[in-house]
This record gives sequence, C-alpha cells and structure tokens, in this order.
Amino acid sequence: MREQNGFRPTRRIRAARLLQGAALALAVTAGIVAAPVTAQERAGGDRPAKPAQRPNILFVLVDDMGFGDLSIMGNRKVETPNLDRLAREGVLLTQFYDAAPICSSSRAGFLTGRFPAEVNFVGITANRAKNVELGQADWLDPKLPTIARTLKSAGYTTAHFGKWHLGGGRDIGDAPRPTAYGFDQGFTTFEGLGPRVLVSDEERGLAEQSDRLGNGPRFWELKANLTQLYCDMTVDFVARNADKPWFVNLWLNDVHDPWAAGEAALSQVMGKGTSSDDDRFLAALVKMDLELGRLIERLKQMGEFDNTLIVVTSDNGPSPLPRYYRNGNTAPGSSGGLRGRKFSLFEGGIRQPLILSWPAGAKKGHRDERTVGHGVDLLPTLAHVAGARTPDGADGVDLSPVLAGKSVDRRPPLFWAYGKEGAVAQPGLSSQPRDISPRFAVRDGNWKLLAEAGGNAPQLYDLAADPGEAREVGVQNPAVRDRLLERLKRWMASLPRYGPAS
Repeated sequence: MREQNGFRPTRRIRAARLLQGAALALAVTAGIVAAPVTAQERAGGDRPAKPAQRPNILFVLVDDMGFGDLSIMGNRKVETPNLDRLAREGVLLTQFYDAAPICSSSRAGFLTGRFPAEVNFVGITANRAKNVELGQADWLDPKLPTIARTLKSAGYTTAHFGKWHLGGGRDIGDAPRPTAYGFDQGFTTFEGLGPRVLVSDEERGLAEQSDRLGNGPRFWELKANLTQLYCDMTVDFVARNADKPWFVNLWLNDVHDPWAAGEAALSQVMGKGTSSDDDRFLAALVKMDLELGRLIERLKQMGEFDNTLIVVTSDNGPSPLPRYYRNGNTAPGSSGGLRGRKFSLFEGGIRQPLILSWPAGAKKGHRDERTVGHGVDLLPTLAHVAGARTPDGADGVDLSPVLAGKSVDRRPPLFWAYGKEGAVAQPGLSSQPRDISPRFAVRDGNWKLLAEAGGNAPQLYDLAADPGEAREVGVQNPAVRDRLLERLKRWMASLPRYGPAS
C-alpha cells in the first residue's frame, strides 16, 4: 500500500478500511444507502484545491471529562501536556456549555445546532421500552441539518471515528449509520451501527448486544487500544484526502468509566489518585492525552497542522456513580469546584473548557473568560469558518470572533431540558444529593434559573458573583426570577409533548 507524507497504514487500519469498504459496497448494492457522491458530481467538475483561509477541522469530543480534569484547568495530580499546549497556543474559553448533562442529548446538540429537547433528545438512547418511557427518540432524525452535511455542502470531505450513541445498540438494530448524517466515512463503537469495533474487556454485555444486532462488519479490541486505533484512522483519512478540506469527528471515550488504560499507563500514575479508581481514571486521561499528542505530531509531519482548526471539549461533566464514593472517597474526575456532575444541570454537569487551536487563523495564547458559549454554537461557528451557510432553524450563534481574540458579549438565552414533562420515566440522577438539579434551566447574561416541570420550584443564581451556585437569590431578585421563569416556561411549552417518539 502506498505511503503519503511518510504515513503507511497499519495492519489494523487496513483491516478496518477493508471492513468499511465491503460494508459500503454491500449497502449500495442492496439499496440501503446511496452511492458516494463524487467530487465532480458535487462541484460540477474538478474540485479546486482547498484555499488556505478555509481550515481543515478536527472535532475532538471527550466523553465524561470534567471542567477541572486538564492540568491547564487545575488538575494537580497529573499533567496533560498536549491538550494544555493546544490551549496555551490557541484560544481557551472557560464559559462553554454542553447542550445536556448526558451524552446522547449533548451530542445531538453539537451535531445539529439545535437544543436537543427540540428534536426529542432528553436523555440517552437506551432500549426501545426505556426510550418510550422517557419520550426519547430511538435515534437522531437523519433529515435534520448537521455539521457534517453543512461542511460537505461546502466541499469538505467528512468522517466520524469513535463513540456515536445517537442511535443503534441494545435492542435497536435498524438505526441509521453515521454516514446517513453527512459523513463520507463512519467507524464507531459504543451505541452505533455500521463498521465498528467492539470492546472485549469492559462493558462486555453491551458489546455482545451490539454484536448480535449485525448491521455492519465488526471486530473486537481492548478498550485501552481504541483511541490509538481512532487516531491512526484519522491520519489515514487525512493522508487520503490531503488535497481537499476535511472534517473529522474524533469522539473518544477513554475517561468514561470503567477505565482501562492498560498496565503500562497505570504504572506511571499509581498512587497519584485518591483511590484505585482514581488511579485508573488518571491513567486513562494521561494515555488519551499522549495519543492525541502523537496525532498532532503526525499532522505536523504531514503539513496539515497549521491550517487545521482543532476543537476540543467534553460532552458532560465527570462520572457521579455512587460506587466510586466508597470509603469516603470522591468520584474520579473533577468539576473544578463547580456544583454538580454528570446528570446535573448545575454548572459541574454542563460547563466545560473549549479549546480552539488554529495556528494559521486564531490568536495565539488567548484565554476568554467572558464569552458564554454552548454546544449548539458549534455548527454556525464551523459553518462560518468553512464558508458554508448556517442551516435554517439553528439555535446557536457564531462564535468565530473569539478566534481573533474578540469576546462575544451578547447572545440569546440558553436553554436545557433533562427529561420531558409528563414522561413515565426520568433520566438518571447524580448520586450526591447536593448535585441533584431541577430538570429545566435557562441562562441569560449572568443569571441562571433552574426549575422543575411546570416551572415549579425555581432556583435563581447569579453566576458572576456565585459560579459555584451556593446561594439561591430568587427572593432578593423577584423581577429577574419571574422574567426568566416566564422565558423558560414559554420554551418548555414549545417542546414536543410526551408520547412515543418516532
């Protein structure tokens, strides 16, 4: 197999590529998916070389990484030098929010630019019966506009590597594959269909369920090896598409429990955590950072780094599961002192750092503490830098001015829904009582209001004065409370009502 820019695909990559190619050929023959559109068909002729002002885009989404887990965000147990370097040499936003405190809904917000509850995502995609009880869609509607489809329309070639969790898994074997959402190439693992790798050592039961579903070629691998596999596939994809602008979703699940970094990685951090669970978490975090560092070095060697916009963030806060609180320990992963963790609409469950690295186009070394960003902003932001049109109906705003060091000081209110009014079941709860939040929230300026179904039991916080949400101030600010509650109730009334979701 030929080399490009010094890169020779590994045996695992060649095997994965054969799996993908065979799967696509079979799907086209069977009429399951359309044949790939050629460059000539898209552009009406030869596709022009990618202009320097339009960057390649690499979106790294880390599953369950907390606000304080990177060393640049305060982690003093271990170092994450490669992600820290991207943040120090690029732009770092510290008031960036996920679209939800749980993975499926958060990912739906990133991909569509819509508040996920508006498209029937209010928890995670589970089995069919649970989804009915939640009022949760079995999979993301493939007719919705997506980042991938938006960038593809502007001439980008697109790929998804890594976790999906937007449909497919458990007892759902007929969900669309990632290629149905605008990705030219898709390869996944957890809760996704099509060509995929199944984890052989952790969460084996879910992997076996996926295996029984069929719907795509698959093989088995240790969890500790997945990020290296995805990074190698990214390099291979870039090498084959270096004459075009490209977009890659690189969605990692190293720091989602259970953690499995391997014995070598674990030996390097042993004793640095507060418990054996924490050691395993830290080993997974450090190994992930190391693999991303290798990927960055490959991009530099290939001449692809300077004009690549690398976006890094997490899909929700750190794990809250009670088994990690044994013997007085705290759960691994850090919310950076913010209240709440995964499953919570308090800040620790949804607030993240956002790293934007683009050596050829972004201000170097800019830390933005003022701009309030949100997962739904990613689509309009990437559309702008790619020269594409933002689809109608997107809820997000264009954050591209921050790349030049300019804060975005005004924006419409932000909304969250974790669960659905009237649903039989509710999504999971944080294990610590203080972290359990109301199910709905709105932020407008520095004010954040949370409330239960029907707008009941509202809680108001001034995030400028109290980012830890320790002091509820609704009684002191009744006009603000009532105004935000009315805005939130109007938005809640506009959401799809509870009922079996299609």
